[in-house]
Amino acid sequence: MVYTAMSIDKRQYLLAVSLLLIASFIINLGFSALSPVFPYLILALKGVLKELPELAKGMIQAHKGAVELGMLTAAFMVTRAPTAGIVGFLSDVLGKKRTILLGMGVYFVSSLGFVLSNDLLLFIVFRGLQGIASAMVWLVAEAYLVDITPRWSRGKAISIYTSSMLVAEILGPSIGVGVYKLYVTFFGGSNIVLALKSPIVFLALSCFFSMVTLYFLPTSKKTETIHQDEKIGFRTVLRKLKEMSNDIARSIKVIYINGLINGVAMGILNTVAIIYIIERVAKDPVLIGMFFSVFSFSALPATLLAGYLSDRTKKRKPFIIMGYVLGRTVFFFIPLVSDYLLLLILGTLLSMVFGFSTPNMRALQADLAPEGIRGSIFGLQQLFFNSCIFAGALIGGYLAKTYVAQFFNILGYMFSGYIVPFWIA
Repeated sequence: MVYTAMSIDKRQYLLAVSLLLIASFIINLGFSALSPVFPYLILALKGVLKELPELAKGMIQAHKGAVELGMLTAAFMVTRAPTAGIVGFLSDVLGKKRTILLGMGVYFVSSLGFVLSNDLLLFIVFRGLQGIASAMVWLVAEAYLVDITPRWSRGKAISIYTSSMLVAEILGPSIGVGVYKLYVTFFGGSNIVLALKSPIVFLALSCFFSMVTLYFLPTSKKTETIHQDEKIGFRTVLRKLKEMSNDIARSIKVIYINGLINGVAMGILNTVAIIYIIERVAKDPVLIGMFFSVFSFSALPATLLAGYLSDRTKKRKPFIIMGYVLGRTVFFFIPLVSDYLLLLILGTLLSMVFGFSTPNMRALQADLAPEGIRGSIFGLQQLFFNSCIFAGALIGGYLAKTYVAQFFNILGYMFSGYIVPFWIA
């Protein structure tokens, strides 16, 4: 069988990589700008937060919004998972540029929906649209990047691409908090919902400019053709797995199982971590934004180093395993911490080890997947991963609502109920 391979000259390659980096930076700047204030917005819409968070007296009972925050994450994943499974196949056949541009348009529409709506149910709908857009943009963009990059440059290419996101995530939270503070300065905080929505306008603008940037992305040329009787789909992937060597087939299956397990853990943490920080550590959006920025900044050098070392040594697995072991260990200590500085230290360590392992996992998956169905292989992995994030987000909301207000006596020591979701994760 003969499969599609992307072929562009060096000048177009540099243009394509540059445009992907710029677009990635712009839109991630918008999303990370929203991250410090979005949980507060949900709490305000629910009625839990009735004044600006930095002026709130006493502890903000953030766990009362755990179910809604879990549902928002679940809505994102319940649409992203099947879209990831479908988009991989479609992008292999119809072309990656069109798929990416369409996804960016959906991103823009969903952002406008958040700006214009105050209903939590509609928020869940628009969050679902973002899930569709996410699968159409980032899954396909990464497959596009992998296709045009030589094998032993992929680690560096993916690391640089990931780093553009991390740089945006370093700067974005400060921009988002700055936009929020400017709104409060000029318009006051009498309408808390409008104040907390102000960074969403910045997100909508970033989606629009990122879409314009990607319009100039080079269209790939087909150097090889697909036989007309060859259909790319789940059966094709399963058949190709049978045709692979035992080692490679087993490795891809393990990556799929790993995606299932990690998805549950990630879903729980996505719901519970921000609630824990707001309720037990810091309630001011400025401190939340600073935490997100430090977290992303810590991952940047580790991500760049990981890609360089794995390409240089031509080994991926040792770096992946090291990151997994150290990262999971940190999860056990986070719910024991209520000091902001100590949380920053743990967050920095966690970010560094994941920054070291994640690009290598992606590069390893790219090394293993055949070129003609690489988008499909990526899509299936994301289908498994995102489906379990959906489940984990709902589980996290339930665990937070049920346990975080309790305390447990373990060997004579009192622990907050937050150990339940964190330790399960």
